This record gives sequence, structure tokens and C-alpha cells, in this order.
Amino acid sequence: MPPPPPTRESLIQPVRTLCKAFSTASSPETLASAFTHTPPPLAHEHGLPALAPFLGRDFTGTEGIKRYFALVASELSFEGMVFDDEREWVVDGVAMAVALRGRARFVCRATGEGWDETFAYRVGVGFEGGMWKVTEYRVWADTGAAYLARRGQLGGVIGSGDGGDLKKKGGGHDKVD
Repeated sequence: MPPPPPTRESLIQPVRTLCKAFSTASSPETLASAFTHTPPPLAHEHGLPALAPFLGRDFTGTEGIKRYFALVASELSFEGMVFDDEREWVVDGVAMAVALRGRARFVCRATGEGWDETFAYRVGVGFEGGMWKVTEYRVWADTGAAYLARRGQLGGVIGSGDGGDLKKKGGGHDKVD
């Protein structure tokens, strides 16, 4: 039986579920349950693979999705994760994808260095087992801050390590007129 025609709400629902699970630090198993099995899901956080173990690699299949989220959780903690209002999410029923932005403070577990960040997701959606689920999860984030924090050098770049002058100016995320 073919899937029903997608609606804005049907495409947003699995993305909402994933975002809520991630923002509440759910287990990799819980996060993976938001993804399809067939087609095999994909997670990819864009960046140079040498900068962090979760960057620049395709994590495919259910086990790959669990591995991606476990790696992120082992390297980083976060607080205050929020996403743009769903009315601002870009929903494409032809591409079967949702694009959105989020914000959080990330902290490198190994060094304790943290930074405020705005990141972007593009989430592909498919129909499986009578439900709309995530097929593809792509992330664009501040890989430079993650790399410097892993090396214990972020504080030297942004001042005291708590955002310093950059935080006062919006961490590089202010609108430019």
C-alpha cells in the first residue's frame, strides 16, 4: 500500500520527535527509533573527519545511527537546546525533507570548554510501517569550536572560555545589517 500524500504536519512530526529526543539527551536506542530501517537511515555531520570522531562520516543503518549519537554523547554535553518555531521550519514535500535551526551551549567532556552555537539540520523523511520516520539526518555546526574545545584551546581563542567577547556579540550569530 503506498503511503498517504505527505502533509506539512506529517513531515514535521518525525523531526519533532527526533529533536525532542535529542534535546533531552535520550539514549542512542531511543534516538534510533525515530529512524527508518528500510531504507537504511543515514546520519552525517558535515566537517573534516580529523576534527572529531563524529564528523565527516556517513553513519548508516540502525547500528550506525546509534553509533553516531553515542559518539556525540561521549564527546559533548549540551544545555539549553532549543529549535526555531516550527512555523519557521522549511518543509519540502517533493524532497521529503525538513530544514531547521537550533541553538545550544555545547561543552567538550574531555576539557570542560564550552561554546554557544547555532546549528542547522536537514532531515529527510520516509514512510515505513504505517508511520513517517527519519531517513536522513544531516547536521551543519561549528566544527572549529568543537575541534578547539577538544584540544583545550577554545578558551584562548574566545577569551575566558565562557564565550568572552564573542558571547557578548552573539557568538558570531548576530544578524548583519
